[in-house]
Amino acid sequence: MSGPPPPTPPLPSWAQPKPSGVPTEGSTLDQRYEAFIGPRWPTYRKKFAPFFDEPRFQPTWNWAAALFSPAWFLYRKLYLPFLFFVMAPSIALGILWKGEPPKATDVTANPQLVQDFQLVLLGVQLSVMVLAGGTANYLLFRRARAAIALAEQRAPDIETLELILSRLGGVNLTGVVVLLALSIVAGIVMAGGGS
Repeated sequence: MSGPPPPTPPLPSWAQPKPSGVPTEGSTLDQRYEAFIGPRWPTYRKKFAPFFDEPRFQPTWNWAAALFSPAWFLYRKLYLPFLFFVMAPSIALGILWKGEPPKATDVTANPQLVQDFQLVLLGVQLSVMVLAGGTANYLLFRRARAAIALAEQRAPDIETLELILSRLGGVNLTGVVVLLALSIVAGIVMAGGGS
């Protein structure tokens, strides 16, 4: 005889679904992140969702950081990652190529050398793009979380707290314009020096 099926045993605590830690719209925490991130907070609320649930690194994707690195890191006031992504391609290329780019005398002796160098350069650039795009959201989340914790300790009232967060966060458009101008000047100088 078959009776009713046995009851399903409950899931252990580690397998239970976790409640979402994403701040609800209009909550105090939501307002603090909005003050730090700025008008793009609704977009970043979705991008930060995995980190609110588990605040450790998880790869997510940020197209702007991948395509415009290191400028995106400067724009978002992530200065240490900006420096890393400025220096990383040169360091990686130096390690992989073991020296300088091929010289004209090397190229005439071995034309394949230019193609090899270009392939290594492309690999380095793509790797840096993937690294930047995959870590950008997490780095911004960590900075926002740290800034909120610091501002909450220092601010005597809500208005001051929001002012501190908006100054610590937001964007650095001036830095990006200066970087772009310096890049253009450097390009002109290098093009003039090669003539």
